Amino acid sequence: MATFGLLFFLSTAVVALVQPQHVVQESLVLQHPHIEQLLQEEQNPMLPPDILAMGATSPPRHPPAWPNTLDGFPPAWPVAAAITRHCSQPPRPPPTLQLPSTAFAHLRRQAAALDAFRPRLDACCHHHTPLPCARRAWTDVLDRFCTDEFGVKTRQYHCCRQQGAARRRCFAQGPDAIAATAVVTVWDPVAEPPFPPGEPTTANMGNICGLRGLRPGPPGPSGPSGPRVHLRLRLEREYSRCCRNGSLTCAHDAWRKGLERFCREEAAVKTRQHRCCQRGGGHARVRCFAAAAPHPAYDRELHNISLARPGPALLRSLCGPTRLLTKRRPVPELLRAVTSGCCLLPPEEQSACADEQLSQGIATLCATPRDTWRDPQGCCLRGDPEQRRCFNTKYLAQVTLGAAVAPPPLGHDE
Repeated sequence: MATFGLLFFLSTAVVALVQPQHVVQESLVLQHPHIEQLLQEEQNPMLPPDILAMGATSPPRHPPAWPNTLDGFPPAWPVAAAITRHCSQPPRPPPTLQLPSTAFAHLRRQAAALDAFRPRLDACCHHHTPLPCARRAWTDVLDRFCTDEFGVKTRQYHCCRQQGAARRRCFAQGPDAIAATAVVTVWDPVAEPPFPPGEPTTANMGNICGLRGLRPGPPGPSGPSGPRVHLRLRLEREYSRCCRNGSLTCAHDAWRKGLERFCREEAAVKTRQHRCCQRGGGHARVRCFAAAAPHPAYDRELHNISLARPGPALLRSLCGPTRLLTKRRPVPELLRAVTSGCCLLPPEEQSACADEQLSQGIATLCATPRDTWRDPQGCCLRGDPEQRRCFNTKYLAQVTLGAAVAPPPLGHDE
């Protein structure tokens, strides 16, 4: 009984202590003088009028977004109507471009090219042949732009990764030209590259490396395939690596291993193998392939041409990927005048353009001081038409170049 009484007394004391605290908490919550106002303001916040106006009319401020290409770059390929309009009604110079002080170096190079082109274009208005002058200025400025592009480690403008006429066509297409055009693939389905490839030697390493960019690239989706094509593509990749340091040993090992793999692949897909693959491995097979090569010097892309009267077939070759091997003056200057001035024109207009460019180039050369070019054949001392005939026979008749698209034989054209 005593124990029961003690427990009853303790429970009563606990209830007495807890109950008032609970009541006080409830009274604090219910009697908070500003709780209703705070809840209402939380649901409907009152903002100052200027903040409301700013939020309604001004979006958040962000740094300005700059494009990858400036407006007006690249400048348009000069045509007669545009040059006439520019010279008769010179446009106002554009406002100075305010680029950020840091980064955006690629836009600064584009702006520098545009700034360099405008005064040269204005100067061409006073030239006796404004259109060829403007086209030379256009080509020079963009070539200089590409030189600057390759002077940095960032990604270059896609047209700069091409050469010669291909680069000019890319720039003439404007900023919408896609980077995919940078890969120049030449494939003649009628004339498949010769097989087997020649054995690399000290005598042909110059052509293996120097003409590598002119040999056919990968065939298209409907082009030929098989072990021969695979061998050629693999071998060109290996040659590219070996040519970085001119290693004949590297090139010869790539050629030998490539032919061994070719024989294994051909055995897996054909019942009749190439006759050299049937010689077994080792020295006999290598000698067989080396003797069977139709172009052991890798000179299939080398051609002797005459620039005297370039016709459509020759211009089709000159406007493709080429490498000029005849460096004697005035051949480089005159060839550059033809390709830079005519390759972007429609094919039916190119022949007349080439003849005009040659005549203007010869006149310019003959007007230069003798210490600039000495004219060893004395052609400039003659009057027309003997002057042009002298240039044709003495300077332009025998020109050697590498060309991806084969030109017509000497004396033949379309």
